[in-house]
Amino acid sequence: MNQNEFLNLLEKCSSGYNWEYVGNRLVGTRGARNFNPVTAVAHSLTRSYYPPTKRGTLQAAKKIGMTESLATAIYSQSNRGHAQIVRGKMLNIFDWETV
Repeated sequence: MNQNEFLNLLEKCSSGYNWEYVGNRLVGTRGARNFNPVTAVAHSLTRSYYPPTKRGTLQAAKKIGMTESLATAIYSQSNRGHAQIVRGKMLNIFDWETV
């Protein structure tokens, strides 16, 4: 799964989660469970729960055929390079701006 495919899937499934932007990360909640964008997409595709930790994110990415480098960029809080670009595109899906 490439970045564009991921962003399209995130846009489709995002309405099922309550999203917040906290500490340079998107955090979604659904019921009592927390998700990040990768684990939310994996949950919507597989109905399996992956915790929003680095390990859970990498497991979810592997399950949906996403590269580790893309998953790491999405999980990262960095304000540099690929992480910043992907985060900006995700925030555009929610019509949010970085603060």
